[in-house]
Amino acid sequence: MRTQNSLFINTLRHQYGRRPPVWFMRQAGRVLPKYRELSAQYGFSTLMRDPDLAARVTLLPVDDLGVDAAILFSDILVIPMALGVAPVWTPQGPSFPHPLLAETDPFSKLQENPDALTYIYSVLDKIIQTRQASTPLIGFCGGPLTILCYMLQGTSQRGNYNEAIAYCYSHRKEAQALIEAVTKMTQQYVRQQVAHGIDAFQLFESYAGEVPADVYREWFLPSVRQIMQVAMEEDVPAIYFGKGLGAGIEMLTPDCCTYASVDWQIPLATARKLLDPAIGLQGNMDPRILFAPQPVIERQLKTYLPFFREHPDWIFSLGYGLINGTPVENVRFVVDWIKRETWV
Repeated sequence: MRTQNSLFINTLRHQYGRRPPVWFMRQAGRVLPKYRELSAQYGFSTLMRDPDLAARVTLLPVDDLGVDAAILFSDILVIPMALGVAPVWTPQGPSFPHPLLAETDPFSKLQENPDALTYIYSVLDKIIQTRQASTPLIGFCGGPLTILCYMLQGTSQRGNYNEAIAYCYSHRKEAQALIEAVTKMTQQYVRQQVAHGIDAFQLFESYAGEVPADVYREWFLPSVRQIMQVAMEEDVPAIYFGKGLGAGIEMLTPDCCTYASVDWQIPLATARKLLDPAIGLQGNMDPRILFAPQPVIERQLKTYLPFFREHPDWIFSLGYGLINGTPVENVRFVVDWIKRETWV
């Protein structure tokens, strides 16, 4: 049974309340003391795979921060895992022992194993069983460009994916075959998330800015559309997040997403003008401002009031995920401020 009549879901369905909903990317694993305790005890991989633990972590931000939605505690890199390009989760983050660029024929190294994702559906079942009926659950996946970058190049130590993108330009046919494999597996993954009860879905295209917008439109947007329609055809609202996409958000159409989330590099008013009017908007506060004193944070929050009054089709969130070390009291301050402020 999906969540009914929540502020977050109603807003995604363009039924607006008296304030914007609020939730954060990476809202569990970056700031909460209880999560750090669990992580030190069990490690990331165990937390992600154990249904009881993963459900507990998923719901922590709802209880500890007061956010309006929970998001599945997992990782975008489960799709490479299901394609035989398995990452290793270390205390320093994910690592790829065998990235595909090291292979003469990358596509031949793929080994489809959708059963590798089965444990996630057990996690979803446990979340649905243990959550409050009023708590909506967001499922998610990585975007096709982002997943392709990881599979080809592994975890970048230099902050860019130049080698992966160069491969796409120089091996167009091979890259397209990899994109299609990622798309097919991701569609299966989304279909199962929907079947196991998610209320909304978000696609994280963390490296959308790695290619020009016209290249993204031609090479990757058709894949995004195919993935998102799996959710939308089942009446599950779908949010697209493309970090670094900038003015490229104008390419998004209602058959791509229900809402579009934007980073802090594009003003909300500009994004609203560029975006199809049928698509709602999410974002875009700079997560680094949460390290500032609370009066500084409040001044930034107040700038959103006139925007919401003119454009209620907006969900408050950050322009990217919470950063390690962010003061948890500042995150709670933001949530409390949004809930107590007079927005309309």
